[in-house]
Amino acid sequence: VATGKAFVDAANDVSAMGDQIGDTAAKMGISTRAYQEWDFILQRSGSSIESLKTSMKTLANAAINGSDAFAELGISEEEVANLNQEELFARTVSALQGVEDTTTRTALASQLLGRGATELGGVFDMTSEEMEAMKQQMYDLGAYMDEDAIAASDNYQDTLANLQDSLTGLKNGMMTEFLPGLTSVMDGLSKVFSGNGGTEEIKSGLESVISKIGEVAPQFFSLAETLILSLISGFGPM
Repeated sequence: VATGKAFVDAANDVSAMGDQIGDTAAKMGISTRAYQEWDFILQRSGSSIESLKTSMKTLANAAINGSDAFAELGISEEEVANLNQEELFARTVSALQGVEDTTTRTALASQLLGRGATELGGVFDMTSEEMEAMKQQMYDLGAYMDEDAIAASDNYQDTLANLQDSLTGLKNGMMTEFLPGLTSVMDGLSKVFSGNGGTEEIKSGLESVISKIGEVAPQFFSLAETLILSLISGFGPM
């Protein structure tokens, strides 16, 4: 039981991480590969991927509105128009890394990346070679989920949600059967406490609950048997 729980917990953790990577990358308008690379770099430069979320939105607005900061960094209007969000961010970071004057760099970064620019200061101090080395380190460490793994995580999370909804429905359906009897018991107890009888209501309610247990129990054990057999068959011959 402990091994099985640990296995399921591990599957839940991995799928939750993969699902989060896929969803957040899509919202930011970048690939899951780029998301993980930037996450790895930012963590090791004193920041986090959270700072990138607001920066991406500000960058997109700057591209739409035609910010003069792009030209000051040597990024042409044609580049801004033809590069996707992921490529434009990488191009902007590379250009900012080439600005030696920190005051000018900070001003340009703020115009194009907003408040998140201050969190990216460590990245601007890096060279392109250092960033590429960090990316390679991520792959060497195996700290990366490919597209297939992320898609599988998404499917797992959807299936898990469906299972939880089904179990909730089953629980609700089974417990609903007991509500009339339990209501009768509570009504009887209220009368007993107020000195107005109530024993008949309690008796009737208990009989109803016991009767429903007899009806529901076979359904419950049948379900449990099915689940157990499915798990055993899933592990294969021991």
